[in-house]
Amino acid sequence: MHSTLRTFFCSLPLALASLSALAQTPAERVIIVSPVVGEVIDGAEKARFGLFPYYSADSFQDARFLRALAPDSAITLRTRLRDGRQVAKPFTFAEFQAAHDLIERRQRELDANPQPAAGTASSSQGTPELPGRSYSIELRSGTTFTGVLQTTAPDALEFMTKDLGLVTVQRSNLKRLSLLTTEQAAKGYTDAGNGTRIFFAPTARNLRQGEGYLQDIDIILVGVNYGITDNISVGALVPLLPGVGGNVFAITPKVSGQISEKFSIGAGALYARAFGVGGGVAYGVGTYGTADDNATLGLGYGFADGKGASSSPVLLLGGAKRLSRGFSVLNETYIFSEGLAGLVGGRLQGERYGGSLGFLYGSGYIGGIYPAYLELTYRFGKHK
Repeated sequence: MHSTLRTFFCSLPLALASLSALAQTPAERVIIVSPVVGEVIDGAEKARFGLFPYYSADSFQDARFLRALAPDSAITLRTRLRDGRQVAKPFTFAEFQAAHDLIERRQRELDANPQPAAGTASSSQGTPELPGRSYSIELRSGTTFTGVLQTTAPDALEFMTKDLGLVTVQRSNLKRLSLLTTEQAAKGYTDAGNGTRIFFAPTARNLRQGEGYLQDIDIILVGVNYGITDNISVGALVPLLPGVGGNVFAITPKVSGQISEKFSIGAGALYARAFGVGGGVAYGVGTYGTADDNATLGLGYGFADGKGASSSPVLLLGGAKRLSRGFSVLNETYIFSEGLAGLVGGRLQGERYGGSLGFLYGSGYIGGIYPAYLELTYRFGKHK
């Protein structure tokens, strides 16, 4: 009896140690979906291989696959988000295998057709293809949308969109790919144009090189403007009136420069001729803000052929505010010695087409407020 008890008590520490070891043994273990990504899948790997589209690139930090030690136990994807939360998502074996196959297939594609390094431009579009960043996409069919680039392949790109989910775009169908700034990505759209004018009044922002637009004003006036460089643009305006021909026209050259990220200065002129008589306005302007939201202060002097500039200047105060993807409010006010006059209204805008409606207001003989400025525009050429 004493021998048995002695054996029992001698064995007890070993038994307790074994129980403690069992208690500390984890209930689940990490399983590797592919040696290409290893145990932990980070944000770059998620974007590179198009994994877990239900988590946005902005919120995802990393993830790993776990499996309980019990036989035939389920697989769990445990994801850590940037806000500190952890999310567990059950995975079937078929889903796990599909993730493995996707990674292996994409890796073979990337090995066979290496993509440009981050920060370099793609040869087809001249735009960096950076997984995890937001883009504005325009298809050859005219469809436009924004999305976060998930993966790149030799023949296709995949984007995660807010409304459509995961969208695959064949490169052959892609017309333009524009990388969005942080501000644009937060809004969910890119700028429509470069904010070069209000209604008729110019701003100090210029058309970018190769960018242009056609416009029709009040049906009877047709104009075109084009960016020769990022700092020099030129425009022309002619009336659509029978019998006028080349007897009436106007040209609008402008030179501008960017002083800081949001402040630009510029100078230009509007010169018009009608039946042998010419004159116009020379001006200088300063604009603060972005292509969508800006304020402009300008000073202009009138002149005529054979005469110098007038001694009485015209002061311009104006601005634009984009309220949504497709609508902005605008105002331009001209202050001169006899009083003031201006246009106030709105603009509907898309990636290529737009339209504006301005109401005339003023002091003195003008009085009241009247619909006076109707415009349709089409953007062409380079489109950033």
